[in-house]
Amino acid sequence: MSDFFIARQAIFDHNVKLFAYELLFRDSDTGAAPKDLDDDVATAQVLSISEEVGLTQLVGDRPAFINLPHRFLVEPELLPFEPDNVVLEVLEHVDIDDQVIQGMAALGERGYTLALDDFVYDARFDTALKHVAIVKLEIPGIAPENWSSEISRLKDLGVKVLAEKVETNEEFETLKALGCDYFQGYFFAKPKVVTGKRLAPNKLAVIQLLSKVNNPETDIESLSELVSRDVAISVRAMNYVNSAAGALNRRIESIREAVVYIGRETIRRWVTLLIMARLDGKPGELVTMALVRAKFMELLAEKGNQEDANAFFTVGLFSLLDAFMDAPLEEVIETLALPQELRDALCQHSGSKGESLDLAKALEHGRLSGFEPFAIPAPTIARLHQTATQWADETLAGMHNA
Repeated sequence: MSDFFIARQAIFDHNVKLFAYELLFRDSDTGAAPKDLDDDVATAQVLSISEEVGLTQLVGDRPAFINLPHRFLVEPELLPFEPDNVVLEVLEHVDIDDQVIQGMAALGERGYTLALDDFVYDARFDTALKHVAIVKLEIPGIAPENWSSEISRLKDLGVKVLAEKVETNEEFETLKALGCDYFQGYFFAKPKVVTGKRLAPNKLAVIQLLSKVNNPETDIESLSELVSRDVAISVRAMNYVNSAAGALNRRIESIREAVVYIGRETIRRWVTLLIMARLDGKPGELVTMALVRAKFMELLAEKGNQEDANAFFTVGLFSLLDAFMDAPLEEVIETLALPQELRDALCQHSGSKGESLDLAKALEHGRLSGFEPFAIPAPTIARLHQTATQWADETLAGMHNA
């Protein structure tokens, strides 16, 4: 594969359940859409990489939103995908001429779902709107007082409305109440913090359990006892261990055996993940994001010959605890028995771990420029991030089957 990578951004329904991913083509050297490539070439690269890697490796069983410039609209036979796993986005600057309308109609007849990107109403879109199922509104580009009228106009036409660049929970709740169907942005990774409100007792108990499980001074016996106290976690942990131990001729019968067999660090990660995933009212994509960050930072540390790759993993995994707990990150971290270096990385983004966390966050937004941790080339960083994404998807699939 070349010096390019595919960034993916989650799209949610009104219940904050994962609906789809948008695939974005990025230059590994800059992390941005290459300026020297036109939209046709960029889309061709997306299609090529998607075929090379496999669309299911990029988005699992979810639909993939893919930008569709002029050439692919007038030559729809160039598309290599079946219609049931993609949503084709007509870019906002495409000239809606007769050829494009004919291409949209042909794609619709073949069963493809079409969407209009960054929509701002203009009469030239009237005919095109008859062929699309979803319209994307770029929320920062619309004055809040006009949200209602823009959404109502589209709902009256019978299309689904996707609000993109939704960055706060307040925006999400307002747009949801106004009738938007889908949402894209990083609102789901922000804590719902209420000033002056103490951490809820159930979440405080989770924090205390996380602290004990991740305390380096917790020995195997204590770790086994902690896990065994929670029936649901212990059952799923045992199921996971026995599925991973398929080569053995016997079943693992106890949590202590599991810890000894797969190692303290692996069982700690697994139990931490199960604890975080059980929190009520949190989207599954939040767990995915935490896992991608964790694995990417671990891979980055290993590639950079760092001795404490496990600590990089922990920083990535815990970097979204504020969103999981709906409390300021500093307050949550204060309750955990973490070394000061890890606390500083999480709260101040200091040191190599903090810098690696900054890079992990930037990659989520499709940005890569300005980061050179451990002198690792940008194309290698892009590949590590793709590996981490695939690992996270496979790990969560295994967790759900456990």
